[in-house]
Amino acid sequence: MRAKDIMTSPVVTIRPADTIDVAAARMLEKVVSCLVVVDENDFVQGILTHTDFGLRPKLLPLAENLYRLMGSWADPKTIEDIARKVGQRQVKEVMTKEVETGGEEEEVSKIVQKMLRRRVNRIPIVRDKKLVGIITRHDLLKLVVAGGRVADGGQEH
Repeated sequence: MRAKDIMTSPVVTIRPADTIDVAAARMLEKVVSCLVVVDENDFVQGILTHTDFGLRPKLLPLAENLYRLMGSWADPKTIEDIARKVGQRQVKEVMTKEVETGGEEEEVSKIVQKMLRRRVNRIPIVRDKKLVGIITRHDLLKLVVAGGRVADGGQEH
């Protein structure tokens, strides 16, 4: 079985210069947990998952300790200010830049090996370096449910 047989396509994407608030809104609207970051030619530049723009040190150094942040000094205004600052940052500032990709003709077993080796839950699928799909844990679950036969594609990633 090849990647093209189980991948989800089209993929919900975003540009590197877009802001985190745009990314969050797109994820909520499309009900996905990641966005593949592409340039104007649909070449993969990175990947942004829902955990990448949470209260993490790479976004906000003051958020090193979530418990301290949510402690006694974190009033509603402070939390709103942090959310506003996070939302104004660009996707390229927080995306994962080193993204493992797979080819649409690649065996699914090879894609799974890449996911396990890199400890990732998603692998963008490319043709001639352009994004054409994505394989996620969700796609692998659909394959299991279908008893190894190709299952109907969905939009979850």
